[in-house]
Amino acid sequence: MDIAVGLFAYIGALSLTAIASVLLALFVALRVRAVPGSTLLAVFLLGVALWSIAQVPPAILGPVAGPVTTTLIALSPLPAAGFIHLAFAFALCGALRPVAVAAYATAGFTTLIGLIFGVGAVVPWHGFPGMFVPSVVGWCVLGVAALLSILGHLRLAQTWREQDGWHRRQAGAVFVSSLIGLVALTGFAFPALGIDAYPWPVLLLPFYSVALVYGIVRHRFMAADVWARRGLVWLMLVAGAGAASALIASLPLALAGRPAGLFATWGALAATLALGLAILAPLKRLADRIVFPGGRISEADLAAWRDRLAEATDETSLGDLARTLLRHRLSLPTDGPTLTVEGEAVTLVGWADAPIATRHVAERFAGLVTESARRLAVARQLVDAERAARLAELGALAATVAHDLRNPLGIVQMAATGAPPEVRSEIGEQVARMNHLVTDILDYARAWTVVPQPLRVADLVASLGVGVDVPEGLLVTADRHALLRALTNLVDNARTLGTRVAIIADAGPPLTIDVCDNGPGIAPEIRDSLFRPFVSRRPGGTGLGLAIVRRIMEAHGGTVTLAERPGWSTCFRLTFGASR
Repeated sequence: MDIAVGLFAYIGALSLTAIASVLLALFVALRVRAVPGSTLLAVFLLGVALWSIAQVPPAILGPVAGPVTTTLIALSPLPAAGFIHLAFAFALCGALRPVAVAAYATAGFTTLIGLIFGVGAVVPWHGFPGMFVPSVVGWCVLGVAALLSILGHLRLAQTWREQDGWHRRQAGAVFVSSLIGLVALTGFAFPALGIDAYPWPVLLLPFYSVALVYGIVRHRFMAADVWARRGLVWLMLVAGAGAASALIASLPLALAGRPAGLFATWGALAATLALGLAILAPLKRLADRIVFPGGRISEADLAAWRDRLAEATDETSLGDLARTLLRHRLSLPTDGPTLTVEGEAVTLVGWADAPIATRHVAERFAGLVTESARRLAVARQLVDAERAARLAELGALAATVAHDLRNPLGIVQMAATGAPPEVRSEIGEQVARMNHLVTDILDYARAWTVVPQPLRVADLVASLGVGVDVPEGLLVTADRHALLRALTNLVDNARTLGTRVAIIADAGPPLTIDVCDNGPGIAPEIRDSLFRPFVSRRPGGTGLGLAIVRRIMEAHGGTVTLAERPGWSTCFRLTFGASR
């Protein structure tokens, strides 16, 4: 390898490692400082950066840089102690405090010895202006640093063997990245060991930073949100792009040598800088597209989104579809930033720290989702209006039917007074059944106008003659007559099918009242249509009782649903939006 190129690659690898380590330390300190162990990791990363910077001046200035380099190398046991502290803290070791005290005490004592007696010198070597060669004391200092680092790696390896799931993968990722760093550090031993070869292991140092970033991002070693992790990747890619552009732009100057003359030097440096910026611009755009995809919106994108969102039939399906489309567009994880749809309100959740361009995409998309939610609301209002009109027609028809049927039924019952007792009984039973059906039709078709008022739940259900489990003093805001009718319908159904019936209330919020029985339960074939008219769960029923309950609860702004309670086969739950 050409000496100039090799020296440039050596300095570039160290500089890139220092930059990446500082960026990682800042990321940890600013974005995940609340996570246990973050301070230790930041200190260790700064130690790596310090070590890398310490090796650069000798390669540029030669022996003149000796005092600075030897001082920084004498401090190398301290970040190694920080690493062993981090490894034992990550492993949730019960002996963390004694291990940390011993590690820092050993590192501090070794550093003091190195500062007092010196750790070595910087000498020219293998075409390099200077490389650090340790003395006997220096070997001891570096040996202690290596020993502490090895102990930390052994603890991580033990954690990898003993744990499972995320903790195991996290330990493995940090172990592998740090192992790359240890292998890279062997390149600095070439001069001391008399190995007359280019220190190629040093070129692996940037891969240590890349592997550590991968461990943090892929296995979530630090509990950072998706934007922090992506921001970290973006910083690393841009730093790598900057180093690559600087390397490519400086290569002609390194091969041709420094031009003679001040103006020629300035011209060469200006051309190198311009070339580096020209190379950096497309590399940065590539990093943007890799880390933050989908940042540009076209009219075709908007049209495609509108078409897909139009497939939703209600707010639930609209929310699910919108979240799927947004995740696919921006390559988001399932537990990452999202949006919610509640009625006509569309809310972005987890986008506060997103980059401006990415947040703009989410906001434009949320605007389209809002349009779709409004269309669904309008369509629902039209359906409700049509349904109300039909119910009004049904109510008028029911009133006519009731008038036309009840008079003949009364005449039939009166005419049966002279019939034999068994015939009179049968006629009376059928007339009562017809009257009950007419009443149910009228109740279902009527417009339930409720006058809510505070009611004591215990007093309301006391007259129903079933078991009661209601908190003392519980109040519900409801229309007494309408709610009593709903509860009576449910209790009558429950008594017909079960031997044990109970009313159970919960203050919530929201306030709920359950009517439960121990009957045969709900047949699967009618479960989805249970609250529709003329669907009955008991023989001889009109099929309007549960439909009337639903109408009453809708008038109160509440719902009636099936619920699950241990010990009961069937429970109907009344849920009230307004309670206290």
